[in-house]
Amino acid sequence: MKTKDVFQTDAHGFFMYPTMAHELNLSPDSFNVPYGAVEKAPPAAKEGSIPKWDGSAWTVVEDHRNLKLYIAHNGAEYQFASAVDLDGESVIYDGGGPIPSWLTETPPAPTSPAPVDE
Repeated sequence: MKTKDVFQTDAHGFFMYPTMAHELNLSPDSFNVPYGAVEKAPPAAKEGSIPKWDGSAWTVVEDHRNLKLYIAHNGAEYQFASAVDLDGESVIYDGGGPIPSWLTETPPAPTSPAPVDE
């Protein structure tokens, strides 16, 4: 049985790892490609970047998925790929590419506790 190299992506198209597709027993030259895997090899990416599949081609984008980001207008911690309402528009950032202006790496300033009357 033949195999071929394929390249697994996550739900957002980010390259995860190379894997194998196996030929189907009853369909010669047809392969069982895992869901989300791509047959075309991703390009090399330097540190701080990652290959991302857009559905038809690879691009190399900045990788910010390891950063802790905050929503700029309210200081709430941002969970990657979650929708945020910004002036009536739903926006999402998956951690790939430049950090949008509605997010910041700067955590909100700590607030001092209110004095307690005794």
